[in-house]
Amino acid sequence: MGKKEYRKFKRSGTEKCPISGHFGPLVEHHIHGRDVRNAEAPWNIAWISPDIHDQVHANPPKIIIEGWANTTEGRQLLWHRAGEQPVTADARPPLYGDTPR
Repeated sequence: MGKKEYRKFKRSGTEKCPISGHFGPLVEHHIHGRDVRNAEAPWNIAWISPDIHDQVHANPPKIIIEGWANTTEGRQLLWHRAGEQPVTADARPPLYGDTPR
């Protein structure tokens, strides 16, 4: 599947958000922003629901996405709510000024 077809599939509403668990059209979120090397690589992309995306980009953020991890249950998105302990030691809030799409 090419990149264009993959994006269309993610926006189709047949996938569920890895954070909320709800099915619906997903939006592409750049975990570490767009100014990092290989910003379009899978390690930097999380497909999440629009309402979760708004919470990630709220000021201050309500949800912080830490990144991806390979687990015994497959690839999992690591995240936590504001005020909770991070899952990983290198968690950092998103860059401000990064506007939601």
